[in-house]
Amino acid sequence: MLAREAVHASGGKMRLGIIGAGAIAARHLAIMPEADPAVEIAAHLSRRLARAEEAAARFGGRAFDDLEAFIGEGKLDAALVTVPPAEHGAVERALLAARIPFIVEKPLGIDAAGPEELAVAIGAAGLVVAAGYNWRALDTLRAVRELLAESPARMVLGRFHIGTPPAPWWRFEAASGGQMLEQACHLIDLARYLVGEGRLIGAAGSFGPLPGFADGDIAGASAALLQFGEVPGVITATSLLPNGPGAELRLICLGREIVITLAGIEIIEGPERRRLESRSSSYMRQNRRFFGAVRSGRADDLFSSYADALPTHRLCLEIRSAIQPNR
Repeated sequence: MLAREAVHASGGKMRLGIIGAGAIAARHLAIMPEADPAVEIAAHLSRRLARAEEAAARFGGRAFDDLEAFIGEGKLDAALVTVPPAEHGAVERALLAARIPFIVEKPLGIDAAGPEELAVAIGAAGLVVAAGYNWRALDTLRAVRELLAESPARMVLGRFHIGTPPAPWWRFEAASGGQMLEQACHLIDLARYLVGEGRLIGAAGSFGPLPGFADGDIAGASAALLQFGEVPGVITATSLLPNGPGAELRLICLGREIVITLAGIEIIEGPERRRLESRSSSYMRQNRRFFGAVRSGRADDLFSSYADALPTHRLCLEIRSAIQPNR
């Protein structure tokens, strides 16, 4: 029985399994009742059983530290994958083999081969698989598209300027893939989504100490020059600024700037500034769309399918490779 048939047969309740018990998993879990009240948190999987037990005590469901038991005993209709970049692969293949639809947090991995092979397998299986590019789910993007229809983007400027996240894996290239792949991918994906397919012109990075940590080998600052369709773009990323301004994508149009953040958009026309706030969580909207797609069996209902996310992944890997000679 397909997952959507099982959901229908059980009266509409969807049993969801959560893989990973970190901050991103908690962020998803916090908005789950709003995303879909008919979703039941059935199981949590973590390499550290205590973390899974903590999540189960807070959000409900059973705790597991074994993937096979999680899938076999969880009786899942769908799953959410929130693991560090280097840990992608085995989890997704196991879910695919069990025909469990899933949403996987970005990036898709830290290499090219694994996601490419998985994309082919997902396509052959016809399974609903979403990628967690939640900026695509911003409720302000309808207004952005209307503005772009009036005056198209002529340049793209993106920045992801923050301090170094505390997770130990994040500051090591072999575990995270670096900031362009792990974080600035959101901005690159959104530029693809709004402006046009991207290609890399060139990239560079600088390496050295990171704030608050004695170790770590990722580029603390990096920049990429890209082309989105016919539109030039520059994306910069740094983890050197603990009090940095955060993340934004700025679209330069004729006589107008559109600044997109998770909190809202700002439209700048000369001395005039207008602001439109986001009214709902992009995580909530993304997850709601995923659950609807699982029920309908239609992957084209997703904000970002796995196949949609693959060109972003390829582009970010190109940027990562271009940065490495600066090490």
